Amino acid sequence: MISIIRLFVLLIIFPFVHAAYASYVNTCLLTGELLEAPAIMIKSINRVDNSGEIMANSEYETSDFELKLWITESKIAGRADSGCQLPNHQPYELLITLANAYELTDAKKGDQIKLLHIIKNSSHSPTNEEYILQQ
Repeated sequence: MISIIRLFVLLIIFPFVHAAYASYVNTCLLTGELLEAPAIMIKSINRVDNSGEIMANSEYETSDFELKLWITESKIAGRADSGCQLPNHQPYELLITLANAYELTDAKKGDQIKLLHIIKNSSHSPTNEEYILQQ
């Protein structure tokens, strides 16, 4: 009888355990210095319709800003499952590209930059890592 009750309890609990999943989030505020002025890449893009034809008057531009930074500080800025420490507690070089970061148009070597660095991972999706420019 006890075995039947245990089996019944397991059958009730199993769907809930299966639906639950672990997630991982790390949100850190990085502070660094530009090692060189940002490289700005402007792309001209045309939209295409469902048949693959270029749509009339659909051209637009987007800009990417490539940054080469010397990261000197990392602080917790939200949920940080693994903390926010510098690798081996040492500053490091970071090369990233930010889309449409027009605030950096006049940035020059030596300017201080703050970035929100967010890493998200769950068992149902691949790891997502993003950088967001902070004012």
